[in-house]
Amino acid sequence: MTDRPHLHSIAVALACLGAAAATNAGIPSVTISVTQAGSGSIQLVPVGTPGDGAVSYSTGDFAIWGMDASFDLEWSQDSSTGNDMFGGGARIRNRSSTTQRFTIEMLISTASGIGSPALGGGGVSGVLEGGPAGGTFSSIGSAAAWSAFIADLDGRRTVASLLNGSGGSPFTVSAAASDFTTIPGETFGDPIPSLPIGALGTARGIRMDFTLSAGAEASLFTNFVVQVIPAPGAMAMLAVAGLGAGRRRR
Repeated sequence: MTDRPHLHSIAVALACLGAAAATNAGIPSVTISVTQAGSGSIQLVPVGTPGDGAVSYSTGDFAIWGMDASFDLEWSQDSSTGNDMFGGGARIRNRSSTTQRFTIEMLISTASGIGSPALGGGGVSGVLEGGPAGGTFSSIGSAAAWSAFIADLDGRRTVASLLNGSGGSPFTVSAAASDFTTIPGETFGDPIPSLPIGALGTARGIRMDFTLSAGAEASLFTNFVVQVIPAPGAMAMLAVAGLGAGRRRR
């Protein structure tokens, strides 16, 4: 099958997803962009499906250019901690005959607390499957293969970078032919979330930028958690409320 039918199928799917997304009021919108260097870019807008205390976003399997891929993401809020979690799994296979560069951005709109200072944390880990001749997963030079960012109308700012190269050399993981190896896990803001990341914008995202050798497949598991920091006034009110509750118990 040629790539043109895949392009048509994705365009039709996006039209349906966009129409359905308008009916999911109150559920954050998610956009996934995938770029294969030298080939093109696509955007996917999966519909959020509530269930079991979380909202899931799935693209299903799709193939285009020299790759096939799938994304299974999730968003949830923990009322007891205030943690707002976004993440899940991303799978990319390079089905071309040469090493390819892939750039993935997964963006979710802010559910609450826009403009409020927040704590952040998250991480990434994965599995690399080698092709018939083995395989490699590498960052672009010494740049990070993974980063978390805050976005708003004025642009974006990176709050954490993981899987970094060093001294001009890339972060690299290799797998033997038709074998599997672990892409080591890295985190930030541990215990998650604990890193001050400034004010929340209108959205936040995860960016992954890496190369895959011919025939290799990377399965990446990642998340980005935020927690709004209560304003001093709110903290004082909580303290007063707690004091009053204690007095009533006595």
